[in-house]
Amino acid sequence: MKIWRIALVLLGAAAPAGKQIVLHGNSNGAMPCAACHGINGLGNAAIGAPVLAGKPAAGIVSALGHLASGQGSGPMPGIARALSPQERQGVAAYFAGLPKP
Repeated sequence: MKIWRIALVLLGAAAPAGKQIVLHGNSNGAMPCAACHGINGLGNAAIGAPVLAGKPAAGIVSALGHLASGQGSGPMPGIARALSPQERQGVAAYFAGLPKP
């Protein structure tokens, strides 16, 4: 199996868990992503929450890793730290799978 097929399988498996985190948060203190970014990932410009729908998963994972390392401001560094690397991938896969606005 080629590497890209393995990656798609892994991202697909992570998407259901990612959707749960987007809608409900996690037991480690991450609030639901939908609270700021919306259920459909369309963001909220009024509070500075960017559109995530249809963005590349790798970019979302990278941004979450950057935030988890303590870079950034507002609530996102703490939320990103509350997500495991696998949860970050699941959330990224979920948002990447949504239609672009």
